[in-house]
Formats: sequence, C-alpha cells, structure tokens
Amino acid sequence: MDMNTRFTDGNLIILYAIHRSISNVGSLPDYINERVNVCIDTFRIIMQSKPDNYKTMIIVVANMMYAEIIKGKLVQAGIDDKIIVIDRISENVAQAFDNVLNIIKTKINPPHIYFIGSGWLRDICEATAISKLKGYRIQFESALDNRSVEEVEKEKAMDVPKKGIEHYKRKAKDKTIDILLNYIFREDK
Repeated sequence: MDMNTRFTDGNLIILYAIHRSISNVGSLPDYINERVNVCIDTFRIIMQSKPDNYKTMIIVVANMMYAEIIKGKLVQAGIDDKIIVIDRISENVAQAFDNVLNIIKTKINPPHIYFIGSGWLRDICEATAISKLKGYRIQFESALDNRSVEEVEKEKAMDVPKKGIEHYKRKAKDKTIDILLNYIFREDK
C-alpha cells in the first residue's frame, strides 16, 4: 500500500462537461450526453455497492450555458439535486482539480474521486492529478466521444497541463543526482 494514499471516506464524482463549441446552443452535444450517462451509471454503481454511498457528491464542471441542462438530466435520472454542485469557474482540468482540492484538503479522510470525461482526457487527467492531487484516490471513467480528430485535437490543446514548479524541481533534482553519480563513478584513465 502506498503510504501517501489516504483512507477514503465518501465519494466525489467529477463530471467534466466543458463544451467549447457554440453550434448547438440550447442542447447538449452527443459526447457531453455520453459523459452524463456515464456519470449516472457510476452514481448508480456507487449507490448499490459502497457502504459510504450516502456521502456521495457530484461536481459538474460545465459552462454556464449548459450547467443547468446537465443538472436537470441528473435530477431527471433520480439523483438528488442537493448533492449536485456546479463549477462554472473552471476552464480546464487543472482548474477543476484546484477547486476540488480546495474542497477536500480540509478533510481528514478525503473521498474516492471519480473523474468522468472522454477517453482522450485520461492522459491529461492523470498528468494533472499527479501534480495537483498526489496521494488521493482518483479513478478515471471514460465516455465515448464521436467527434472528428480535428475537434478533439483543438480541445485537447486547451487542456494540456502546463509544466509546473514540481516539474522543474524534479528535473533539477534528477540533474543533481546524475552529476553526483558521474562524480562518484567516474572513469579514471
């Protein structure tokens, strides 16, 4: 068991539903509907199988225009609106994780985190989670995304995590270790 991983208490579902195209004003695109369906399925599995199911919360990360539509779909599926929180501020995965961290960092035993997004978001989610939510349990739940490669690549470029201070600290540490090892094990001729 990893000593950095804490015992979890409760469940937090992050439904990442930021929609950047304005072509379908008033209705959700198919790939966002897929994410909503995966969220509903994940919620139902938690309700049926986890002893701490009553401590479940859903954070919907979505644009102002679509957040209420998504919340309505979740409520229509039988999810209590009191456990649904809307994050209209976050513009990418990193900001969403920052907001989640502000919520859970005060808890002694944080929740098990389920991140719901399209399959291509897995790498971005994992890279961001390593730097932002180290030591927390995060499970990625993938939803289908039937958009063209060009659309996905444009959106992916907006969500690519920036190299933070931890990246540069790790690089400096690795370089220092390399220099030290080269000094210790130098080849004298």
